[in-house]
Amino acid sequence: MNSRLRPRPHHLLPSASERGYVTAETAMVLPTLVGLGLALVLIVVAAAAQLRCADAAWEAARGLARGESPGYATQAVQRFGPAGASAEVSAVDGSVLVKVSVRLPIGNALLPAIHVTGHAQIACEPGTSCAADSVGPEVR
Repeated sequence: MNSRLRPRPHHLLPSASERGYVTAETAMVLPTLVGLGLALVLIVVAAAAQLRCADAAWEAARGLARGESPGYATQAVQRFGPAGASAEVSAVDGSVLVKVSVRLPIGNALLPAIHVTGHAQIACEPGTSCAADSVGPEVR
């Protein structure tokens, strides 16, 4: 006879005082799992915004190093950066540095906002206006 089909002995069955523990344990663990899932989603959203800031900074710095007008940085940030991102541009020692930042509001007043940045620095091409440090100090 198969051992799986045999009835359980009475001493292995849960007593009346032990019934309901699975429900209580699930009620304790489920909110923890939901919180962990939300934290993981928050991490992914912040990482994606940081990558978009870095991409926008790289694209803006690349264009300015080629000699594009300072307005090109604003266009690059609007096109490649997350919504509400701002850029700060500086040119020092023959290179252009672009910092793109954004504030990510998370939830309500209980959770703080996350500040995400990305930056890129590229050497200016010879003979461009970037090499003469004529890039504006700040672009929004």
